[in-house]
Amino acid sequence: MSTSVLVLDKYADTYAGYLRASFPDLVVHQALAMEHLSVDLAQIDILVAFGIAINNELIERLASLKWIQSLATGVDHFLRCPALRPETLLTSARGIHGAAMRETVAYLMLSLSHESRRLARNQTEHRWDRSQPWSLLAGKTAVIVGIGLSSVAIAKLLAALGMNVVGVSGAPRLSEGFDCIVPRSELVEIAGEADYLINVLPADPANIGLISRSVIDAMKPSGFLVNVGRGETLDEDALIDALREQRIAGAGLDVFRNEPLPADSPIWDLPNVFLTPHLGGFFREYEEYMKPLLVENMRLFLGGRYGEMRNRISHGKEQS
Repeated sequence: MSTSVLVLDKYADTYAGYLRASFPDLVVHQALAMEHLSVDLAQIDILVAFGIAINNELIERLASLKWIQSLATGVDHFLRCPALRPETLLTSARGIHGAAMRETVAYLMLSLSHESRRLARNQTEHRWDRSQPWSLLAGKTAVIVGIGLSSVAIAKLLAALGMNVVGVSGAPRLSEGFDCIVPRSELVEIAGEADYLINVLPADPANIGLISRSVIDAMKPSGFLVNVGRGETLDEDALIDALREQRIAGAGLDVFRNEPLPADSPIWDLPNVFLTPHLGGFFREYEEYMKPLLVENMRLFLGGRYGEMRNRISHGKEQS
């Protein structure tokens, strides 16, 4: 009996094309969104989708589901579905976001250090103002909270820019790009040394609220906070207080506690904030970066080599 795949995504045509070209015997179904589904879900063996596109009802209807390939690194949405059966394989897109995340962090940091909001206003107003030089990243200290593939990519870039790069990890071990890595127990202390405190933490239960009021209060007045991890890992109220009272210099934010960021959130209007709407891992070349991982995992799955599949998730923890 043929193996059936459902690709549920805005770019389902692209992913379905990759699979049909690489595996002619696959039965590949595709849909842009759940409201466009026209297939018998009970016959689907494999789901390829972003977690945000699914809900528990869909997982429940996928009665024969054997494997989910998440198109994102985070798999929170899948794990929150009570209908997800323990025997269903779950793999993530971990490893494809390094380039995007390092560029996002650099963009936010340079936008802060170069006062991009002021320069954009000057351009709009045709104002030539050279009275306020910007500050270099070179020679500054970047503290990266959360060590993974994306963090290593970020660290290597910041090191190339001449920064001192410190990592904070639950399991400290020296990684390329870092001058040193300290344990989480030293987070408050090391936050006081950061010119840029960069949060790359996923929304695992142990990480919720880790960038706490005490961490933010420990930062120096000239320090900036950059969040490209998950909004739930940061005490947003404490950050707003610190920014309003100018106890830190500013923040570059790509992720938020509530998304979309509510129109009445004070974050929008804080003059010392530069924000982007969760674009860190969202880039035009995404499908090309995802293709090798999708094809490799499909080849291993069809060959029954489940233990060799990349980025397997077991009980909420990723396995390399």
